[in-house]
Amino acid sequence: MQRRQFLATTTAALTSLAAHRAAAATPATGSCPIFGFTKSFADLSLADSAALVEEVGWDGVDVPIREKSTHIALERVADDLPKFIELMKQRGKTVGIVTSDVLKISPKEEKFLRTLASCGVKQYRLGFRNYQKNEDPMKVVREMIPVFRDIAALNQELGLWGGYQNHSGPNFFGGPIWDVITAMEGTDPRHLGLCFDIAHATVEGGQNWPIQYRLARSRIGAAYIKDYRWREENGTWHRDACAFGTGLVRKAYFDSLRQSNFSGPFCQHHEYTLGTGKDRIAHYRRDLEALRKFLAPA
Repeated sequence: MQRRQFLATTTAALTSLAAHRAAAATPATGSCPIFGFTKSFADLSLADSAALVEEVGWDGVDVPIREKSTHIALERVADDLPKFIELMKQRGKTVGIVTSDVLKISPKEEKFLRTLASCGVKQYRLGFRNYQKNEDPMKVVREMIPVFRDIAALNQELGLWGGYQNHSGPNFFGGPIWDVITAMEGTDPRHLGLCFDIAHATVEGGQNWPIQYRLARSRIGAAYIKDYRWREENGTWHRDACAFGTGLVRKAYFDSLRQSNFSGPFCQHHEYTLGTGKDRIAHYRRDLEALRKFLAPA
């Protein structure tokens, strides 16, 4: 309750103007750094991962540290995260974001976030909340309001920013955008927001993705990047991941983001078949070059 009361007394002045909120949503991360999400090369050692990042040309990484689908084991975070940070630093790169399971504040989550803060990592991705079958969306929104307020309060104390990633599909809280934005109302965008995924927003919004974007804009602290196509098979449509720039994600999104003074980071995800070795690196480089073209002024 102390965190909630503290937050309630401080956020009114911080969020009084929409313009202020939009500016505050972007942590001080420099001029649009581009990170690679290490999930697709988590088979590599930390040293080899740092070498790959340098070879591809990313500015740094978003590294998963969670129970499943992780690169650094949770029980090893206090040892391996500083090690990875140093390996990246030696190559002029950074560990910019950590992907986590955090979606509440208990002693376990607080210890984890204090470890991130002590290592100098300022941004992290939150865990997910799934809708259960036929669950009332507004009930979930109401349940998430105090959860987000507790998380935002600890982030404020530690100087962190946490972002929730929107996903597409019938069971993901945050997929429609309005639900997660509503649940975050009253918290400071400098400490809580969205890792906005334009591919998932385009799947959900179709031609209305600009509405999804406008709903999200004041909360976007990191932009997650990938692409997809639709494929019809036996009367059923499937969403297939594809190389960035070859699918349905539009450059107009990046133009709007740039014009809004967003300063990053961008984080590239790779969910299509990459292969290994030189083939994988070639795909990463191609996607990075495609993103740089999308980021260039028209």
